[in-house]
Amino acid sequence: MNTAEPIHPLSKAILILLCVLLVLAPIFRAGNTPLAGILLQWLGLVILITSLWRPRDVALTRTETGLILLLLAIPLLYLIPLPSGLVDALPGRGLILAGQAILAPEGGPTWKTLSIDPALTVAAGLVLIVPVAVFIGTRLLDAKSLLILAQLLIVIAVVQAIIGLIQFGTGQTGETLLEVAGSGGRSGTGTYANRNHLAGLLAMTLPLTLALLLYSLGRKRTAGGGGTWRRRAAFLGSGQGNLALLYGAAALIILIGLVFTRSRTGIAMGMLSLVLITLLFARRIGGSNTFGITGTIIVAAIGFGIAIGLAPVLDRFSVTGVVEDGRHALFASTLTGIATFFPIGSGPGTFPIAFTPLQPLEFGRQFVNRAHNDYLEWTMDVGVLALAVILLAFILYLRQWTRVYTRHEWSQSRFLQVSAGVGLLLIALHEIVDYNLAIPANQAFFALLAGIFFMPPERLEPNGGRRRRQRRTPHLDSATGAAVMPEMARVSVAPQPPPDQITNPFAEVVSPAPTPAPTAVSPAPAPAPAPDPQPAPSAPGVGRTEHRSNS
Repeated sequence: MNTAEPIHPLSKAILILLCVLLVLAPIFRAGNTPLAGILLQWLGLVILITSLWRPRDVALTRTETGLILLLLAIPLLYLIPLPSGLVDALPGRGLILAGQAILAPEGGPTWKTLSIDPALTVAAGLVLIVPVAVFIGTRLLDAKSLLILAQLLIVIAVVQAIIGLIQFGTGQTGETLLEVAGSGGRSGTGTYANRNHLAGLLAMTLPLTLALLLYSLGRKRTAGGGGTWRRRAAFLGSGQGNLALLYGAAALIILIGLVFTRSRTGIAMGMLSLVLITLLFARRIGGSNTFGITGTIIVAAIGFGIAIGLAPVLDRFSVTGVVEDGRHALFASTLTGIATFFPIGSGPGTFPIAFTPLQPLEFGRQFVNRAHNDYLEWTMDVGVLALAVILLAFILYLRQWTRVYTRHEWSQSRFLQVSAGVGLLLIALHEIVDYNLAIPANQAFFALLAGIFFMPPERLEPNGGRRRRQRRTPHLDSATGAAVMPEMARVSVAPQPPPDQITNPFAEVVSPAPTPAPTAVSPAPAPAPAPDPQPAPSAPGVGRTEHRSNS
């Protein structure tokens, strides 16, 4: 994976804090207890302070910043004191006034808030600390740190799936081991109190696991090179091959754990995950389709085959479908509540109070605290503002796909981003019949995937994820302007002066060394005989005979 320099000076501390939060989030009933919720909120607050220590390093777009500020401002807006006469005139306040008249006949307060229950609204605002902190903290990390967080999420999902399998296996014969209070037993729930919420975690993690598996396949070639299947499959004995085997085992455990949650929607999301991952990655095994068309066909056959094979499992293992468990009546009553309180709503987090007068009689004495459709529940609570937030988030999601999904070779960080986008889609579809995003642990995991998916691709890859295409147009010679081939353009030729130009007498002329012509190899010549040694000259008067001429 290509890694850029650390984006934030405290990125290591942020990574450690995020790892601690992700590990602690699902332990105590998925953070859905007062003590666990407070602990996670304090951790989220520390992550926010650390991340915003240098605000200029927080690289969020204006739209993302505006959406986060809007989310945080909505609970505060509903806590502003207003004249009681103005608040009582809002839609849906008639039943609330009738109840207050019975409980307090002497009269109500002079000032009221837009929320019918300010305490619940304060709690709903504090819950936002964890996902906002995880999203901002994730956006400040590099590609290597994001991979660590993704692998940690996979480990958490595997552990939860194993716990769910133990619960299902022991619950069929006697006392359920590791059972969570309120879960009902006889289904895999992990440390969650509801099987659908464990199914939500496994469904959003399965795309990450499958994507990293497909990227790891065939990433290392043997020393002998070549393109045969035997040599391409020999990487299984390497470290990268062992990692691929681990990803494959994790994907299998997550998929089996998803089946034994017995969640109809969860199993359906698992099938959709297999189909989408197959469509997106079958032609990109190893990042550049290492195994060619044959590997693509095999992966497509396996992916679609498992998805089709889960269809009978959906009917055999799932428990009570959407029609049988009363969700249709619940949805109809929630739509009535939306029309009653629209366009302002009853206030963030006030659905349990606002829905009580509208609860269908067939539910009897059961207390309904969730709409089992977060989109309807949010709209009933916040009204038109909820519709604006949902629409803006959907537009941002679609726009990010145009930046993430490209045609060239994908790196490991691109595999992570695409699979994170698939995980976001699955949990968003799951919210149509459930409330996964009301569970603190799943809020944190969802925010992690959002932080990975909305990361600008160019910040994860030095080249911005773009391959430089080879130039096809001919190069122009610098002297003559004539077109030359790219191979010839690499050799620079010094321009020759025109013939009528005066030669510079001070210029140093360097003649190129002549290239020796290839000649036949001939034996080395015999060495020449050494010359006779000459006597050394003597000093004057020493060993010297004078000859006088007789003249």
